[in-house]
Amino acid sequence: MSVIENQMKLGRELFEINTHVARRMTEITGEGFKQYFETNQEFMKRMAEIRDVSGFVEMQREYGQTLYNGVTERLQTRGEVLKEAVERSGEAVREAFSANNDAVAAANEEAAEAVDAAVAA
Repeated sequence: MSVIENQMKLGRELFEINTHVARRMTEITGEGFKQYFETNQEFMKRMAEIRDVSGFVEMQREYGQTLYNGVTERLQTRGEVLKEAVERSGEAVREAFSANNDAVAAANEEAAEAVDAAVAA
């Protein structure tokens, strides 16, 4: 495969990786909004059952903890998506440059053989 073909392949692979990351980040964000609204609906329904300040404080603590857990879970998921993307991108770049180095070495060897043949003739 030529150097140009390797670079085109690398460009396609990186585009696919970026597209996947953008799609997953959008999905994660959508899931987060959905969970946020569901949590708010649940706690608003429970608000009618509150009869004293201590119950309100306990529910507020639980609400805050629920939101915190959801946010940390989504951040962790985003981190895993990004980590995977970096690993895949690194593999693609290493593969492309390894193939490029092989192609350049082969071209140099062919040129050296051609020069040797010309000198011998």
